[in-house]
Amino acid sequence: MDIDALYVLSTALHFAVLGGLYGLLIALLWSPFLLSGRLRRLFESLPPGDWRMSYVLWMPLPAMVWAFFLGIVLPVSRVARPPTEASILYVAGLDGILVATAISVLLWPILLLYVLPVRGFDWAPEEYTPTTVTLVVGGTVWYLLMLVVPMYVFVLFAGFGDVMSGT
Repeated sequence: MDIDALYVLSTALHFAVLGGLYGLLIALLWSPFLLSGRLRRLFESLPPGDWRMSYVLWMPLPAMVWAFFLGIVLPVSRVARPPTEASILYVAGLDGILVATAISVLLWPILLLYVLPVRGFDWAPEEYTPTTVTLVVGGTVWYLLMLVVPMYVFVLFAGFGDVMSGT
């Protein structure tokens, strides 16, 4: 089992760049959440201060982080997993999607609801009510669905092509 760390990092960085570009498209589709004044205040509290500019600058970040973790798991899973009946691309892709999504589901709500307020970015002065928590978790799930569904379709077709080509 020989895993080249530089190859893994390179793959992760490439995926992160592509994820960031895709994150700009997700920002357009995620914009209905801005109808909530709470989330606009979140983006106002982040640098550079104007919620519109902050939205454009910060919204690709979750996609970049998700894609980075996906890019780490893909090559590692291809090498470390024992052979199965399924295509190695399909199995590695599922591993990557599951790991990246699990990390994101934990990371973003904790960051937005606990870490940012402790660091001085208190974006919900009326306290973090169940409505705020629901909004953050719902927004995270919505965002992740826009990442997971297209990637799963891609992995499904890549795995099918892998099996059909006999590799």
